[in-house]
Amino acid sequence: MPKIAGVNLLGVVLAAVAMFFVGFLWYGVLFQEPWMNANGLFFVDETKQSMQWLTADGIQSIAGDAGPNPMVMLWGFVLSLVLAYGLGWHMKQKNISKAGTAALFGLWMGLLIGVPLMAYDTVYTPFGSLMGLFVDGSHTVVTFVAASVVLSFFD
Repeated sequence: MPKIAGVNLLGVVLAAVAMFFVGFLWYGVLFQEPWMNANGLFFVDETKQSMQWLTADGIQSIAGDAGPNPMVMLWGFVLSLVLAYGLGWHMKQKNISKAGTAALFGLWMGLLIGVPLMAYDTVYTPFGSLMGLFVDGSHTVVTFVAASVVLSFFD
């Protein structure tokens, strides 16, 4: 498999897929409601037929069954690819190739770099929330661990 700067590209793609899948579980199944509330997204009624949120232009709404914007999902996957490559590059620099070591590496990268970067939003914006930071930060840590473990299987 081709490599860029010593990082296996198949490993990067599979690590990005793992990150994307964790995101689906995190935001679509496990923490959908707390994350939506923390970010000011609300279903209009119990039928979940439409959703509203506040913007600078006023209240916006979208049909609940419209599904996610394909371009947003595409860019989200591109970000996962970039993050997976970055983790893979750093793992290569440190000669990390065992799953257990990779999991610890992902944990520390998530806790020491990922979560603090996300905390800027909570600290500096009036709409940042601790619940939002918890959901997003824990997602980052789990995705970094998952991606690092996947990358450890590719040399």
